[in-house]
Amino acid sequence: MVTAIAVIVTVAMGLPVLRAPSERLFGMEIVGRHYDPFIVMEQFARPISVGVYSQPVTDITGALLARISGAVAAYNWLVLLSFPLAAAAAYLLARHLALSPAGATVAAMAYAFSPFHLAHAAYHPHIAQTQWMPLYLLALWQCLDEASPAAVGFLGAATLAVTLSNFYGGLIAAVITPVAVAAYWLVIAGREPFPRDARGKGSRPPFLRLGITVGSLVLIAICGMAYASYAAHAVVVNRAAFAFPRVDLFRYSAKWWSYLVPPVEHPLLGATVRRFWTAVGVRDGLLEQQVSLGWGIVVLGLIAVSGWLVRDRELPSVARVPVLAILAMTALVCSLSPERTIGTFTFVRPSAMLYNVVPMFRSYARFGVLVQLMAALLAGIGVDRLRRAGTIGARIVCVALVALAAGEYAVSPSALWRDVLPTTAHRWVTRQPGRVRALDCTPFNQESESVQWLTGYRVTLLGGSISDCTDANLSQKLAANGYTYLIVRGDSADGQWFADHAAPDGLRLAARFDDGQVFAVAPRKQP
Repeated sequence: MVTAIAVIVTVAMGLPVLRAPSERLFGMEIVGRHYDPFIVMEQFARPISVGVYSQPVTDITGALLARISGAVAAYNWLVLLSFPLAAAAAYLLARHLALSPAGATVAAMAYAFSPFHLAHAAYHPHIAQTQWMPLYLLALWQCLDEASPAAVGFLGAATLAVTLSNFYGGLIAAVITPVAVAAYWLVIAGREPFPRDARGKGSRPPFLRLGITVGSLVLIAICGMAYASYAAHAVVVNRAAFAFPRVDLFRYSAKWWSYLVPPVEHPLLGATVRRFWTAVGVRDGLLEQQVSLGWGIVVLGLIAVSGWLVRDRELPSVARVPVLAILAMTALVCSLSPERTIGTFTFVRPSAMLYNVVPMFRSYARFGVLVQLMAALLAGIGVDRLRRAGTIGARIVCVALVALAAGEYAVSPSALWRDVLPTTAHRWVTRQPGRVRALDCTPFNQESESVQWLTGYRVTLLGGSISDCTDANLSQKLAANGYTYLIVRGDSADGQWFADHAAPDGLRLAARFDDGQVFAVAPRKQP
């Protein structure tokens, strides 16, 4: 049921993209036209290979989808499918933690459609594969509960998926695993000497289950290091060559209050929130700050915590609260910047130590995905506790808080897409019949190079014999090089020049849009 609900929400949210999946890109353009999505799309179109930057679970899936639907559509399918998959995985984890179907559904939907997921879906298809984190924790805790061959196999597969789907998933899993094992075993798995399985048979003793789980993890880690030596040998032998500057950690780590600030995708509060972030000097790292939990989720989580504090034994899920709270706090601290100075004291945080070990990681705000998962699960327990209370007041509070959370996570489908091409002028040119070759008055760089392959090289960029669109002989050069159109972007210096002057000789205005102009090349005949 939860998967069906998530599919319906995903379709409603992504409908503008589903209408033209090969021309549009899912997600709000939070930090402008960044090159990350287009690098991934181009990679999907290439032959499948394994290398230093390969994240096979996502890359191979995207490449196979691209063989069927094209690179742009494959990107969109990969991102959109992650929403119902994340909901399904979170629901399974919630049910394992003894949440009711209603509480598990709230947790699953809150996790799947979190601001973190929506923000990264717009730029980072690998980070958007959030379904693997709850699946990994489910496998880990099931192994602690049972330690059967099937549970060990499931743990191995889940570890493979969370690690090879995206680099940060592997980092987060590696960091939180010791905490997740210790917390779950001390609070849950180690307290029941011989828990019963679904058939009523006793399972292995606690310390044997712990030993099997830890031993399996060690073996998996050894295999992982062997794979890293094979696929990314250059990184293993020379980490410094792939290191980011330490200053980047401060820019791309979360601020603790980012978890309480509404997301910029919000249809009513988004503009105000964006002005707030600009005022506090956050620009380049704005995407990473989209880790909002929502006050509805926070309050529901606090209701769950209060249930544990007062020793509420009516709900089995309440016993899991300390495990979830410990993991949430661990991930939150890991998501913060390397250090904070207050007065004469400097507090060193986990990201500083992690940077010394793995300097090729810089965006520690991505630990926020685990904070979001734990908060959603706690909120689900809060829903169960309010529903179990049975009073009209408690049910009204429950409905009100769930409605508040839904309102805080609300988005406008019309704001969750943009054309893969930079301007309407580019799209107009690609739709013209016959032979088309256009010059985009933009220098070739990492940001603009995708325009060429996205248009099948019908649009090219400045360079070579034509490097200036204000050249007096521009039309002659364009004609000599076989160009039929000239594209001038409205937000460029050339765009301002063309807006203030009449069309140069040999160029005729063919189309004008808010974000650019198109000129047809019609050079004067030489006398």
